[in-house]
Amino acid sequence: MKCFYWSVVSLFILSLSASQAQVSGSAAAYFERGNRFFAAGDFDKAITDYTGAIAFNPAWAAAYYNRGIARYHKRDFDEAIADFDAAIEIDPRYAAAFCSRADALYAKREFDRAIDDYSKAIAINPRLAEAYCNRGVARKAKGDLEGAIADYNQSLKINPRLASAYNNRGNALRLKGYLQEAAADFDRAIRIDRDFAEAYANRGLTLLLQGNAAEAEKDFEKCLKLDANLKPFVEQMKELSRQHTVKQ
Repeated sequence: MKCFYWSVVSLFILSLSASQAQVSGSAAAYFERGNRFFAAGDFDKAITDYTGAIAFNPAWAAAYYNRGIARYHKRDFDEAIADFDAAIEIDPRYAAAFCSRADALYAKREFDRAIDDYSKAIAINPRLAEAYCNRGVARKAKGDLEGAIADYNQSLKINPRLASAYNNRGNALRLKGYLQEAAADFDRAIRIDRDFAEAYANRGLTLLLQGNAAEAEKDFEKCLKLDANLKPFVEQMKELSRQHTVKQ
């Protein structure tokens, strides 16, 4: 049962200029239209257009990368991994591709392989805050809370406004029993992103464990107002708190 929300930070698709590739006009047209479809949430059409770009330029790593991101959003993790593999084969120093392949491996619960890929991304680009944050999530999944917290700390040194890193560190601190410090991290996450629904739920649980049921309920209400789909998650939070109270 998933009782805490750990935020994996997805890297964004690349724009044509960011890909830094010499491409034909036809490949570029497919690529840019694919990006527009992706932005609109039409991942199937985006995949079709990225495939078109690859047909014109089979050596374009960014086209494979973006198609992998679209497939990841469709939860086609194996196909996404194949695209990230292709991007890395073309460009072995493609840090974002290592990081995104790790995200897909994490989604498949292949935590050791995910950690290895996040580490490769960090070796290529030590300033990639998202890689540290996501490696922390994978380390937590393996029970390594100290390693996870160290990764969140490094992520926040690089990017002090990465709300997901505060959310994740707050969860790890809560699991270690540091409720006040955990609540402070959820506060920071919410100050950065007022619409971070999961951070409200996580703070609500922490408040419940601190005995502040009234404020916790406000956080749960705010969470559900932002994302009604999180109702099962909130109910799990409340049940966990009840179990904790009974044990006391």
